[in-house]
Amino acid sequence: MSTAIAIAKEYASLIDLLETSDELTPEMIADTLEGMEGELGDKLDAMMVICRNLQGNANTCAQEMSRLATRKTSFEGKEKAIRKHMLTCLQAAGLDKLKTAKNTFTDAQGAIRVIIDSEDKIPDEYEGVSLVDVETVITPNKRAIKEVIESAGAVAAEILARGETPPAELLNPVPGAHLERGERSLRVR
Repeated sequence: MSTAIAIAKEYASLIDLLETSDELTPEMIADTLEGMEGELGDKLDAMMVICRNLQGNANTCAQEMSRLATRKTSFEGKEKAIRKHMLTCLQAAGLDKLKTAKNTFTDAQGAIRVIIDSEDKIPDEYEGVSLVDVETVITPNKRAIKEVIESAGAVAAEILARGETPPAELLNPVPGAHLERGERSLRVR
């Protein structure tokens, strides 16, 4: 039994031979071509069955993706709830850190994040630092806002340490935004 590629090559060779040879009779040519076309056709039909099966499998996978995405979300929610419970247990025990043979559990402070109180009040820039990303809509640049607020806070702290009153623009350098510490989280290494 020949492969489809081999049959196709034989077919092409036979066509070339027909164009150059005078020895083949019309009956010989017709019989050979019919046999080869049948073999190649059978091979291609069999491959098409495989292609349809593969397409069916791909369609099944596409349908399963939605179901599995829902399951993934469910698993992630359960994992988050268990981590939150472990954090609560660690806090109830009054421990900041607990080492076991397999893990180190730490009651870690949340990251400081920028909370946008009013996007309309946020200036486009502060001392040359762009505080908003301009696209089709104006989006506050939280990273830049955080840097500006922290920097102004450090300068205000220095002024207060000298016993002086810091200017109002240092106390609220980005109107419409303030810093807030996020909720505590559990870290496991």
